[in-house]
Amino acid sequence: MAAQGEQTLADLFAEIWGARLSIFLFALAGILIAFLVIVFSTPLYRGSLIVAPADGYALGDYASSLSEGDGMNLPFWRPKDQEGVSTDFYRFVYTIQGPQVAAILLKDQSVLKGIAQDGAKPAGTNWTAEELGDYLSKKIKVEHLGTTPLRKISYRHPDPVFAAVFLRKIHLVADQLIRRDRRRGAESRIKYLESTLQKTANPDHRRGIADLLMQQEHIQMLANLDEPYAAIVVEPPSSSSKPVWPDKALLLAVFALIGGAAGYAVRTARHEE
Repeated sequence: MAAQGEQTLADLFAEIWGARLSIFLFALAGILIAFLVIVFSTPLYRGSLIVAPADGYALGDYASSLSEGDGMNLPFWRPKDQEGVSTDFYRFVYTIQGPQVAAILLKDQSVLKGIAQDGAKPAGTNWTAEELGDYLSKKIKVEHLGTTPLRKISYRHPDPVFAAVFLRKIHLVADQLIRRDRRRGAESRIKYLESTLQKTANPDHRRGIADLLMQQEHIQMLANLDEPYAAIVVEPPSSSSKPVWPDKALLLAVFALIGGAAGYAVRTARHEE
């Protein structure tokens, strides 16, 4: 037998049953509010893109150079993590949400027109690279795909066509930025090594400098290839066929539960008075 004053499960069910009318009316009000939210919300489509680290050879992680008939593998100056993934890929993942990419996208009027549809800023308002960078960091989502190095990049927008096009442009701009920096670095090192080679007389030193020079020339060549440098596209950009927001079932269920809970609370408060 329950102690005096202690509420049992049967008592709780009895209270809920007694408040059934209040719960029903408030739940109905919650459903009505959810319906209004659904009607007046702007439908959003999800664009998505799956990328992976570019192929190691194409990236120039390693190359073979010959020295006096002996083959030797010389690593390029390209850091990698403990799993062997180039840090250029991680740089790509963070660059797509940063002001560097934003500064280039600002020059594209179709991009400015598209993001204006998202309601982030009034149409015709000027953007700065920092503001667009903040927009990208909020709107661009990057997800790990399991334990693989693959990344799924997604973006929500009222126009499904623009969502896919925008992701394609972001990938292109970020990849080209990293390619440009790699090319410039290689060109700078080539000039230095060529100058040093001309001033060096020691045969062993000249051989080592020549090997390093070959590395940088290889990097320069690969950076000039017309293919992705840091991240390859595994799944091309595409958009969902139906809006992902508003989620009708979720909104109706959540607002109905909130309304029902509010109805029970109101009925209980009045009963205690």
